[in-house]
Amino acid sequence: MGKKVKTAAVVIGAGVKVAVKYGPQAKIAWDKGGKQAAASATKRARSLTARRKALAHAATVVDGSILKVAPSGTTAYVVFTGDQPIATYPPSELPFEVLLAHTDLTKRIHPEPKPPRRALPRGRR
Repeated sequence: MGKKVKTAAVVIGAGVKVAVKYGPQAKIAWDKGGKQAAASATKRARSLTARRKALAHAATVVDGSILKVAPSGTTAYVVFTGDQPIATYPPSELPFEVLLAHTDLTKRIHPEPKPPRRALPRGRR
């Protein structure tokens, strides 16, 4: 057991030396990269949530569809019923005319119909 303790002490000592030497640079890199990665992941999650909500809304209206637009660098989804825009996810203060000014309306996505639910057999009583 003495050899294991000695080996552990050497490894811990080397680890401490590396942490003291490179710790400040590692912290700076982690702060910069970690914050950017978190911001990117949050932005992507918000976009996916907005898309999911837009598709759910489009599925409830007659001839519903959605179109992805990017006003001022942020992603938004416009919900259509037929050719009429009715909502934006996430909610936007810009009017539909501004959002759809230079977009190709043929790129709209129609929500997939959900498969019908199967009735489960009733158990014996």
